Amino acid sequence: PKKTAELAQSLSDWEGNSVTLFKAVQEKLKAFVESGQIGPFTNGYWGHPQMKLPPEANLMAVAHYLAALEYQFLPNKAVAIFGAKTPNIQTLAVGGIALAIDPNEGTALNKERLDLAREVLLKVKDFVQKVYLNDVIAVGCLYKEWTKIGGGVPNYLAVPDMPLDTKGTQFDLPGGTIFNRDLGTFTPIKSFNDPYFRDNVTEDVAHSWYKDTGPRHPWQGETVPNYTDFDPNGKYSWSKAPRFKGEPMQVGPVAQVLAGIASKHEPTMKWVNYSIEKAKALGVTLDINAFHSTIGRHLARAIRAAVLCDLALKHLDLLEANIAKGDLSIWNEPKFPAGEIKGFGFHEAPRGTLSHWVVIENGKIKNYQCVVPSTWNMSPRCGKGKMGPYEAALVDNHPIVDPEKPLEVLRTIHSFDPCIACAVHIIDAKGREIKRVRVL
Repeated sequence: PKKTAELAQSLSDWEGNSVTLFKAVQEKLKAFVESGQIGPFTNGYWGHPQMKLPPEANLMAVAHYLAALEYQFLPNKAVAIFGAKTPNIQTLAVGGIALAIDPNEGTALNKERLDLAREVLLKVKDFVQKVYLNDVIAVGCLYKEWTKIGGGVPNYLAVPDMPLDTKGTQFDLPGGTIFNRDLGTFTPIKSFNDPYFRDNVTEDVAHSWYKDTGPRHPWQGETVPNYTDFDPNGKYSWSKAPRFKGEPMQVGPVAQVLAGIASKHEPTMKWVNYSIEKAKALGVTLDINAFHSTIGRHLARAIRAAVLCDLALKHLDLLEANIAKGDLSIWNEPKFPAGEIKGFGFHEAPRGTLSHWVVIENGKIKNYQCVVPSTWNMSPRCGKGKMGPYEAALVDNHPIVDPEKPLEVLRTIHSFDPCIACAVHIIDAKGREIKRVRVL
């Protein structure tokens, strides 16, 4: 605990970095292991040669992980202030929200609720910027070889978010595309209606368990199941293969951070430079190329969290300024023209670019397709044989010390933060049983 406290205190002045706290966590872990009931850790690849953190770093990481479980409640609380509950927000409405703003009404969004949201966000900001980001940098420096492993697809897609006007033409979070890891190719996505994004998204099902239709734009998309046996040269996944201008794209925090760097986005540059300097103080030289890796995805996620903490408080300030000016508007009134209507919307979700596409005919939904972040990243090969980000990452300078304990594979896939609701498939090429579940 003493060495752990010294390590943690060398990284930041967070108040929780005490010998007392780390000793308490150590004793809790000891009792947990001695109980013999270690739940999801039962089949961990303990003793794997790729596990090399020193004891003090392990204890710090676990202690802060447990603290994070407590802190993650706070942003959910903030969301609930505006959305009535979280997840599954209840106040969304077409064109805005259905939560009235009234400084003098107890059941509306008032000063008391705004003050509570600020209090919560400040606590989250403190933890993210002093603990989470520094832990990722410290652990990453101990695995510096992983900054050259698992990069995969060299193309990136992020969409702009946190709009500053009601038309969606000015944003606090930039977005765009980057090809072949070349920031010079950056093309910004400038609005919620940008034809550059609208016209270049397609989905391919050549290697997916759906009826073959060829690459299709989401407005013409179909999702007709056509399950066959697993065939590595044919169909082998329930995920479609989204493509942008015919190319696989990596979405998520790396794409967002690289878009920020390419746009010279000040909040992003602030935390990128902080991370580079912090790593330098720990004896590791980082540059932009480090983002193209397994560790890079973790670092980008932490940087993005730090950026969003700053921007969330900025937007709370903007909301309060609007209210002070008497602007209590909460929605843009939607208009539904006659005939067939096509529309789309996008959002930079935690895992990356999320877009929904709708076709309305005679007042009814004719087609609705979602192109979600994990589908971009876990996509199988397309009709042109181009791998998706997961597959490409696993063949990019990727070691496996023990094929029976493929820890390295898990590390790289976990770095994408998969959404298991999007697709789950575990296949053993040798036909061995992976896991048996018995429901009592």
